[in-house]
Amino acid sequence: MPSLSIKLLLPYLVLLPAFARAENIQLIIQEFAPYGYTNPKTKEIQGYLTEKVQEMIKRTGATSSISSTSLARGLRATKTETNTCLLNLRRTPDRENLFAWVGPLTTTDWVLYAKNSNDHILKTIENAKPFRIGSYKGSATGIELAEQGYKIEFAANDDENPNLLMINRIDYWIVAEHRGMYIAQEQGYGADISRITKYKSIELYMLCNKNMSDKKITQLNRINKEIENDGTMQKILRKYGIH
Repeated sequence: MPSLSIKLLLPYLVLLPAFARAENIQLIIQEFAPYGYTNPKTKEIQGYLTEKVQEMIKRTGATSSISSTSLARGLRATKTETNTCLLNLRRTPDRENLFAWVGPLTTTDWVLYAKNSNDHILKTIENAKPFRIGSYKGSATGIELAEQGYKIEFAANDDENPNLLMINRIDYWIVAEHRGMYIAQEQGYGADISRITKYKSIELYMLCNKNMSDKKITQLNRINKEIENDGTMQKILRKYGIH
């Protein structure tokens, strides 16, 4: 027969697994180096915004787990699964009311890259309208430009675009500046492409399941600002060679 002390503890022991589940936040990334990506050697998910968000969650007292998937699957999971957040996305009107928002986590310049041998002269992105511009399926920026009349070629994956530039399947590549050069260097094309012109600065957010508590979202937004101001973000950026 259980002792009196065990009897007294039983109600609390039953509750412990529920509390543990409630304290874990499932993070999802799409492969978007250097913001969030899977290290090809270690298979660990890293990136400077990945580390920022993990530190944010740690400061709330919660734990986190992380996985990588496609943009479409990540959006679907974040809509349907509680305590789930998707990293490094634009805040767009069609997404606004579907999620709870944390950020901006960072602001990044979206630019056009071209082969060094491209002799077209572009003073602004509007001059690129007659040309083929590479993006990838689901990209909010690519969709936005297509709606404005640009000739957008949607690759299955953004990693395909440096090679498409090299073989003249596209004339330009629209991409976040740091991401574009990172991918090009990884594929050995870093010296073969150049930044041509800026499209605009775009803020990247973390979007979370709509049922996450307002208190948690407010706390995460507050910590996001703290990390920007206390020197933590600068240390993370230096780790990735970004100043």
